[in-house]
Amino acid sequence: MLLFYKTKNFALTRKIICRVIIFTAVGLMSLSWLPVKASEAADVASLLRNFTWRSIGPANMGGRISDIQALDDDYRVVIVASASGGVWKSTNAGTTWTPIFDTYGSASIGAIAIFQKDPNIIWVGTGEANVRNSVSWGDGIYKSTDGGQTFVKMGLKDTHHIAKIVTHPTDPDVVYVAAQGHLWGYTGQRGLFKTTDGGKTWVKLTKGLPDDGRTGCTEIELDPHHPDVLYCAFWERIRYPYRFLSGGPNGGIFKSTDGGQTWRRLTEGLPRGDIGRIGLAIYRQNPQIIMAIVEHGYQPRPGTKEYEDMSKLGSGVYRSEDGGETWTFLNRYNNRPFYYSQIYINPLDDQLVYAMGTRAMVSTDGGRTFKEGMPGIAGDFHVMWLDPHGRDRFYVGNDKGVSLTHDQGLHFNFFDNFAIGQIYAISVDMRDPYYVYVGLQDNGVWGGPGNSRDFNGILNDHWFKFHSGDGFYTAIDPTNWTVVYSESQNGRLRRNHALFRQQSVNITPRQENTYNWQEVIPQPVDKDHPVVRKNWNTPFILSPHNPHTIYYGANYLFKSVDRGDHWRVISPDLSTNDPKKTFRESGGLTRDVTGAETHCTITTISESSLKAGLIWAGTDDGQIWLTRNDGQTWEKVSSNLRGIPPGLWVTRVEASHFDEQTAYVTIDGHRSDIFQPFVFKTADFGQSWVNITSNLPQGHCVHVIREDLINPSLLFVGTEFGVFASLDGGKNWFPFGQGLPTVAVHDLVIHPRDGDLIAGTHGRSVWIVDDITPLQQMRGDFWEQDFVLFKNRRVTKWEAVSRGATRGHQLFIGRNPLSMSQVPPSNSPTRISNSAAIHFYLREKTQQPLELRILKPEGRIVKQALIEAEEGFNRYWWDLRFDPSKEEVKIFRQKVNALFDHLREKIKGRLVQEWEGLRQKWNKAKRVEEMNKVSEELMRKFRYLIDRQYFVRPLQGPEAEAGTYIIEMEVKGKVFRSLLAIREDPLKNQSIVDYDQ
Repeated sequence: MLLFYKTKNFALTRKIICRVIIFTAVGLMSLSWLPVKASEAADVASLLRNFTWRSIGPANMGGRISDIQALDDDYRVVIVASASGGVWKSTNAGTTWTPIFDTYGSASIGAIAIFQKDPNIIWVGTGEANVRNSVSWGDGIYKSTDGGQTFVKMGLKDTHHIAKIVTHPTDPDVVYVAAQGHLWGYTGQRGLFKTTDGGKTWVKLTKGLPDDGRTGCTEIELDPHHPDVLYCAFWERIRYPYRFLSGGPNGGIFKSTDGGQTWRRLTEGLPRGDIGRIGLAIYRQNPQIIMAIVEHGYQPRPGTKEYEDMSKLGSGVYRSEDGGETWTFLNRYNNRPFYYSQIYINPLDDQLVYAMGTRAMVSTDGGRTFKEGMPGIAGDFHVMWLDPHGRDRFYVGNDKGVSLTHDQGLHFNFFDNFAIGQIYAISVDMRDPYYVYVGLQDNGVWGGPGNSRDFNGILNDHWFKFHSGDGFYTAIDPTNWTVVYSESQNGRLRRNHALFRQQSVNITPRQENTYNWQEVIPQPVDKDHPVVRKNWNTPFILSPHNPHTIYYGANYLFKSVDRGDHWRVISPDLSTNDPKKTFRESGGLTRDVTGAETHCTITTISESSLKAGLIWAGTDDGQIWLTRNDGQTWEKVSSNLRGIPPGLWVTRVEASHFDEQTAYVTIDGHRSDIFQPFVFKTADFGQSWVNITSNLPQGHCVHVIREDLINPSLLFVGTEFGVFASLDGGKNWFPFGQGLPTVAVHDLVIHPRDGDLIAGTHGRSVWIVDDITPLQQMRGDFWEQDFVLFKNRRVTKWEAVSRGATRGHQLFIGRNPLSMSQVPPSNSPTRISNSAAIHFYLREKTQQPLELRILKPEGRIVKQALIEAEEGFNRYWWDLRFDPSKEEVKIFRQKVNALFDHLREKIKGRLVQEWEGLRQKWNKAKRVEEMNKVSEELMRKFRYLIDRQYFVRPLQGPEAEAGTYIIEMEVKGKVFRSLLAIREDPLKNQSIVDYDQ
């Protein structure tokens, strides 16, 4: 902010410009920053309300789906539960989708239900039931009585994971809820719950059901012909950070014939002993037919005699045709039961059975044999909705989203028109405009632009994929954007080319490419305790001092100085190396050792940008280490943390950009059943730590922290439910930005050149807040100022590089920067209209509008505007056009007057009154904006009465050319000035693109 008292001596202007340019270039880095007195602002979040999030996708790959429900009598009305991206509704069979659960407690959804007699009644159970290592949790059950426009929380807050909701077919007040309960501990609520008053009160059903505090309900089915007849399944499971265990003595299938008052366990023909997860299905035409997919410990290998001997009951598919009294063991298929365990019977053909799994399995003989089905859509199938009136029509959901078939799965319509990507980590390159790179749950690594230059916005066309698998960390060489590094599950590291994307080199550290492997790493004692362990989400970073240098974290830290071709181990084992936690065994009844539970590993790495070789590392078992000499010696500093249980997961270490001694740490306890935020700061190399969690809400476990690159008092954290910011170094936090849905934010990046804040969400893909440079300028005395006119970020006159053409409505459209116009797809491409954001802060709202003037360097005023400013942060959008000349205004008024006269001769009745009202507005209109508003309203209301020669285009002045402009505002007799630089699109100066790697 620059302050000058009003003067007409524009000879000083050039000196002002020179000083501003110098100040802008170097002044920010030399300011003495002080903590912002945020307590003086009544509500910081509301004062900064004009910072807005925009969604850019990707939507190409979808995301994990946990439930699908549609109207029995109209399949076009469908509601989809995303595993961690909220609830979506379509009324046109998926052509378009509307998010209907964006502002509620959790984006993790386990189950949904529609009361078919009145589809305005919708139930949403939060907390996904497919409880993999990265699963989020919920906060109870919600109800809508207006078709999803609004929801009310109805209780069961501490169930965490709701697996199924069933409504009574005729009584809207009777609802059953299957709650698995807490995943990471034997706490909270679990079991089968019933309401008879529409959710006002709930009763836990226990008579004849397990109530041991360990076993929860995972399935509930209701006989559609006799609604007092119910079937449910109970399941005991527990997760630790290092192991998952499925199965227990009290699991099984239970039946009630009195509306849930009493239950008995069904056993005839079912396996005995410990039981794991169970999926149930009931045949609509004949509810005596029930099918179950049961997890059990007896799982002989395919191809053996034991496998063929179906008299030995075990894990697999069972069928009953007498209401569950007796069961027949049909098939041993049961793929990863903890993640799938869903079975379906076609409502019009009981021989047509579907079993969900890594592949979709289909049986045409009632479940005796299965074949792989549903070609053309990717795997990891979780849920179906089958049309009760159309045998061949169904929706299916998997890790890649939702699809619809009308021909029994031979062909599908895949819905890539809503963004529910589950991002683990993000990065950005230094292209202009920049690209964003993301690693996704089971959908690989993708890249796409933060600004597409397309007049429609950011489309799926603009995103591209590098490779499959679970995608995690990415990094881009800041000096050569074609070099992209990516990592997938279990630490596989690749070096890719941004243009030739499938050309990649495996650069994972291993014995053959690591110089000192045998010297440092001991020989394994046994195969069940690996010596080198890599987290499912293995971290790596490029050194801020040399992009050819890479640091890679297993349980040892590796370093490469040649872009990953060769490595050296530079640390001891930085984990606790606890043999209980490193034991390579997981799954419980069904062994499931994929690497997702690999523990005692490095989870975060940060090198100081101030000193090469000053490196912080954190682990999943609570260790924090520091080396000041590039790994020659290490110091454990986690023991100096106070006030938290030991051994909790370190999610992020962030080295300060301003002080070598300073770093920030976030710690997540949810994997130990501790649901609270932990954020710490050290200013003495970890010798002591200050808890800066402050007023972050309880339950908001923290995934990431970022210190601003310009203002050391500005911090951001991504939590399980959103983004928070602090302007005083963590003393006070506030929710940041408008428009971001409730969602887990796993990563944040501040673009080093453009000053955008980019969020990687685990459920809603990528979101961006454009231009946080005003926050970077909020220095110590900021809140004491009556008015602040911020320095402005450079503005670009982006040109359109658009595909064009109409393409219907089934498409995803992400938002380009808010400074760019955006229109729906149309036949003819059009130019982009660009705007400049002019930011200012007003301590108290003024009675009169504020006047803004934009001047050329020689002092000529080219734009004037009156701004109805609000208290707090304000943003004025200048359309990069000068005010029209007096002559242009005169001609425009003559044309509009002629239009009024032309219409007066044609109208009568009530239209005359509307015409007179607009005429009065027109006579009062003095400013360009006012005149355009009246003329546009006049054209819209009387469009079909206007002869072509009377059509009037909006009044516009000439377009601002590239150059430097002075922004001037006057408040309480003081004139405030800043500069605004405008440039042409850099493409205009680009003649040769160098793609050399």
